[in-house]
Amino acid sequence: MADVDRLMDEYVKAHRAGSDPDPADFLGRVEGIDRLELEALIDAYLARAPRRAWDPASFATSPAAALAARVEQALAGEPESWPALLPRWRNEAKVRRSELVARLATALGASAKEAKVARYYHGMERGTLPAEGVSDRVIDALAGILGRPASAIREAGERLAGGPGGAGSGAVFARTASADPAFSDFGSPAPERAAAPEDWDEVDELFRAG
Repeated sequence: MADVDRLMDEYVKAHRAGSDPDPADFLGRVEGIDRLELEALIDAYLARAPRRAWDPASFATSPAAALAARVEQALAGEPESWPALLPRWRNEAKVRRSELVARLATALGASAKEAKVARYYHGMERGTLPAEGVSDRVIDALAGILGRPASAIREAGERLAGGPGGAGSGAVFARTASADPAFSDFGSPAPERAAAPEDWDEVDELFRAG
C-alpha cells in the first residue's frame, strides 16, 4: 500500500500544481490490487476536485470536445480513429506514452529530437494531426511498437474527420467527457506547433509531408 499512497500523493501534488498529470502514467507503475486501489483513489479525487470556470472557447479545442465527438461516433456505429484507438492499443501493449515516444524517435533515427516527435505523436492521439501527412515510416514504426498491423493504424488515421475535435479522444477516465477543461487533457505535452521555415527538418517531413 506504500507505493499506492506515494503515487497518489505525487498525482495530487502534480494535479494541484496545474500540470494535469496522466492517470495512466501512474497506474502503469503498479499492478493487480494496487492498480485497482490507485485507480479508485484517483477517480474519487477527480470527482471532488475543484473545477474551473466554464470556458466555451477552450472547450471547443479541448480533448473533451473530441471525446464528445467520439461518443457520438460510437453511438452511430462508426469505426474508431486514432484518438480512440492509439491510447487503447498503447495501454493494451503496456507501453507508457513517454516510452512509446522514445522508442518511436529511436526507430525514426530522431532520438536527438524526441521532444518534437512527442509533439507530433500527441497530435495523433488528439486527432489534430492530419493523417495524410504521416509517412509510412512512422506508421510502420508504430506498428512494431504497438504490435498492430500497419494497415490498421493507417486506416484508423484515415477515419479522422479532420481538424481538432474531428475524431474521438482516448481519455482514460469517462469523467473527462465533462465540459470542465480542468480534467480534459491528462498529462499532455504542449500541442504541436507549426514549424517556422527555418525549423523544418526530417521530423516534420516524417509527420507532415506524407
